[in-house]
Amino acid sequence: MFSIRGRRPAFGVAIAGLMGLVAVAPVAATDMTQTVTAGTRSASIPNLTLPSVAYSHSAVTNTGSMTITADDSTGSNLGWNVTIQSSAWVYSGANSGSNIPAANLSLTSAAAPTATAGQPVDTLGVGGPKVPTISPLGTLDSPRKTVQAAPLFGNGTYTQVLGVSLVIPAQSAAGTYTGTLTTTISAAP
Repeated sequence: MFSIRGRRPAFGVAIAGLMGLVAVAPVAATDMTQTVTAGTRSASIPNLTLPSVAYSHSAVTNTGSMTITADDSTGSNLGWNVTIQSSAWVYSGANSGSNIPAANLSLTSAAAPTATAGQPVDTLGVGGPKVPTISPLGTLDSPRKTVQAAPLFGNGTYTQVLGVSLVIPAQSAAGTYTGTLTTTISAAP
């Protein structure tokens, strides 16, 4: 005769043995690391060439526009500001001529910046990038802040169109006048 009772203990021991294996299985953990390296912060304006003007016995105002490109790829979240400043316009030509002073170049308008990559412009106008509350308009013989971003904003690439005017003094000699426009971007507005 066959007894079921004899099989139960063997089956119960097998289950208890399997449960014991599951309970004592070791757990493995793996640490993971990812490094993000800082990029650079830069601002630039392509060369500015104003249209030629005719010689005049009176002062002549010549207008144009230029575009700043500002990029913050540092990942620092510090915010930034961009300033521009002009040198004098140095005369070169066949005649004796005088330089045009740096103060004769002025900013006449500063458009709101637009994003071309990265973080969008803060549409509420709080963090930016934005035109500073203190107007950037005026002569460029000293640095003028044209665009800024508050901390946690401005992580991307932005452009800003600026209107300019150059007052050419009366009886400026015929020839070419060249100058340098210095564009600077620095952390924290």
